[in-house]
Amino acid sequence: MGTPYHEDPIRREELIARYLLRKLDSEAADAFEAHYLACSDCFEEIRATELLICGLGGSVRQDRQNEGIRILRFARTSQLTGTSPELSVLDRIVRTPGDTRVLIDLSGVSRIDSAGLGMLMRCYTHAVQNAGVLKLLNPSSQVKRVLSMTHIDSVVPTFEDEGAALQSFQTLAPRTEAEN
Repeated sequence: MGTPYHEDPIRREELIARYLLRKLDSEAADAFEAHYLACSDCFEEIRATELLICGLGGSVRQDRQNEGIRILRFARTSQLTGTSPELSVLDRIVRTPGDTRVLIDLSGVSRIDSAGLGMLMRCYTHAVQNAGVLKLLNPSSQVKRVLSMTHIDSVVPTFEDEGAALQSFQTLAPRTEAEN
């Protein structure tokens, strides 16, 4: 007897889309995860769909402020985990040459793991090595707890208020042409 995920290809596509958009209840999501981890066809199809979403930049919305501060916000509830497409999008955006004053709004991030923490630290290192700064805004209580447990919040400035975060960039000495 085949699995219900392979009986109707259209239904499977709809299920994958709902899973990736995090619109499945936890029981259905757990059942589907158990299946696709053991099924190479489903696993490859999900990774291809995730890469497509990542390539289209659908998970991150970016705004540029007049003061030269790049603010990144996640367009939908996201996770910064080893398997999330948001990590590669974040890496590509933050590590853009010239973007060294970056504020990442974490209010849409529901979960972060060691891969996500590592990415934040790589982004921070990139900014510092290029005479810039990276700051975090509005982490959820779960993300805030992880940042605190790992002491990353003592290295990367974290703010609850966007106005205060933006103002903190103004206290930095402006870079001269010779420093650029």
